[in-house]
Amino acid sequence: MNVLIFEDEIHSANMLVKLLEQYDPEIRIVDIIGSVENGIHWFKSHPFPDLIFQDIRLSDGDCFSIYEAVQVPTPVIFTTAYSSYAIQSFRVNNIDYLLKPYDFKDLKKAIDKFKAVKAYHMPVENKILREILEERKAIPRQRILVKTGDNFKTVRCSDLVCFYSEDGLTFALTPENRRLIVDETLSTLEDQLNAAQFFRISRKFIVNIDHIIKITQWFNNRLKLQLSANLDEDILVSRERVTKFKQWLNL
Repeated sequence: MNVLIFEDEIHSANMLVKLLEQYDPEIRIVDIIGSVENGIHWFKSHPFPDLIFQDIRLSDGDCFSIYEAVQVPTPVIFTTAYSSYAIQSFRVNNIDYLLKPYDFKDLKKAIDKFKAVKAYHMPVENKILREILEERKAIPRQRILVKTGDNFKTVRCSDLVCFYSEDGLTFALTPENRRLIVDETLSTLEDQLNAAQFFRISRKFIVNIDHIIKITQWFNNRLKLQLSANLDEDILVSRERVTKFKQWLNL
């Protein structure tokens, strides 16, 4: 079985690959794609796989654009962190899902279901997907659990300067320049944070608009941000996200 994976976070993709190999060593991963643009190009230049694992949020936008640009007959198992309402929508429309973080038991159940119903597969419904995403956006995350030493505590999302990934971990940065460990991926946070306040400027950073001090034009049509707390690296808006970032600032 040929499987195509859409996932923009390396460690999440690697975990999915590991679980697929555990399920069936004969499964062939034909590619791992992290963006809408690359996904459209891939479908136009390769034969369709037998099964797709589709992260809804990719590095340059939502996956809907892929299926609007290309008619894809392949069954899709979506990877999601959405609410029970959204999951029920997947079930009703015969689109299966994996809830992040990935679990072998759930993966096995999803693939077994795919094998059982693939002859009756329904094409991807963009309307349903958009409703799911909008439903998730309607209830933005207010608090987040962080780790401090051996303890855990909750902090208000609005008080944080940014979220970022480093060495396979996710961190939240406070105005006092404290790094707090968050046990969630940036993709999961991106889906749950208040979209009017937080924006994912790159694969590595999600920033809080209230903590952006300065925006400067940078090389290769990128933007450099100065935040209210400091990190030992440049905070850059990736080139493919600059236009949407500027639109977001004007909301």
